[in-house]
Amino acid sequence: MSSHQLTIVQLDLVNSSQSFKELFEKYDLGNEILRIFIKKIEEIVIPALNESTKNYNIDSNFTKIEMSMADGYRLIFEYPENAYKFVEIFCRLVNERNQKPGIDQWMFRFGAATDREINYDPKAINIFTGHGFLRAKELEAGAFPGWLFVDEMTYDELSQDKFSKQSFKNKHGKFREAYGYPMLENYVQPIKPIIWTDDDNKQVLIKILQDVFTEEELKTICENNTSKLKGNPYDAITGNTVNARYSSLVNHLIRKGLIDSFLEILCKSSEHFADLVKSLRG
Repeated sequence: MSSHQLTIVQLDLVNSSQSFKELFEKYDLGNEILRIFIKKIEEIVIPALNESTKNYNIDSNFTKIEMSMADGYRLIFEYPENAYKFVEIFCRLVNERNQKPGIDQWMFRFGAATDREINYDPKAINIFTGHGFLRAKELEAGAFPGWLFVDEMTYDELSQDKFSKQSFKNKHGKFREAYGYPMLENYVQPIKPIIWTDDDNKQVLIKILQDVFTEEELKTICENNTSKLKGNPYDAITGNTVNARYSSLVNHLIRKGLIDSFLEILCKSSEHFADLVKSLRG
């Protein structure tokens, strides 16, 4: 058993569940079509890995595909520059594929983290263990589509002029920071977060809510989305007027960290609301 510094890269195909569903419905070939699809991703991962390491003296125990997850992969690298080079080459190959006429567009997100003390035990079922694997997964899950998010340790080892500081919410709703860079040509521009400590923004939102939704409509939306909103927020609000109740609702959702989820639900309910909310993002 020993410890090693490794950089972990995790990548995942965006909206893969929808892609798989469409394949099953289109070709009616069951799991056979899924294997063909997975094989096509593998045919990009392996050449990218080989090209990114061909000029380095590497130990194949510590620079390799560590886990294959159908539409996603987790790789480990001895050197952060190899990790970045892999993502760069992988994206170049995906871009070339996406340019073919009539082909469905692939979009991936990437996370990379460096851990100086990855535990290595070749006799164990889990040969590698370390917090870096959790960080890489969190970064990948938080990355904007088409982007690479890296932690500070990885950032310190790379050409820093490419990266900019970004923030994202993890699966627990907590804000995290990362250094990000768009890698794919069809990358998605990040949505600028709304600053809710600014009272003017809250007042504008309350006005938009009043203009677009009746109180009964808002109540129904809240009742139909209790899982996303962790209960019915209307049960917690107070006020003798519509304006007071809307204000209470907005403040309650901000305090609970649920305002962004609420806006996402409302934007899906009304394109007009979605257009008006854009003004809050500056």
